[in-house]
Amino acid sequence: MAKSYFSIIILLIFPITITCWIIYPSRCSPGCIRIYQWPSGFASLHVPKFTVQIINEAWDTKGVYDVQIACPGFASTTLINPKVFRRIDLAYCLLKNGGVINPGEVITFDYSNILPYPFGVLTLKCL
Repeated sequence: MAKSYFSIIILLIFPITITCWIIYPSRCSPGCIRIYQWPSGFASLHVPKFTVQIINEAWDTKGVYDVQIACPGFASTTLINPKVFRRIDLAYCLLKNGGVINPGEVITFDYSNILPYPFGVLTLKCL
């Protein structure tokens, strides 16, 4: 009985890391890259602005690279640094220009559009 309470407490305290290990048990998988976004005010002409945080939770690798994000029809009324997030096709975007993202590294950018975009990790490669 104590083990089950301990497991519940661990899952409540560390839900993101645990889901990466349990749901995606391989050491390097798209599930270990977490994407969060939330509304963060307004850009010019009162267009809603959104902040995106992308976190590498693949702790038992030296890093990941060539991370491709699904971003169907992505467009922004504000400029995003292409070294951070760049659209490479109508449905695909490249994170950090294909460079290495270290474990625990957080990448943040803002974009503005009428509605938030549904981002998801498609592919990545591990070091």
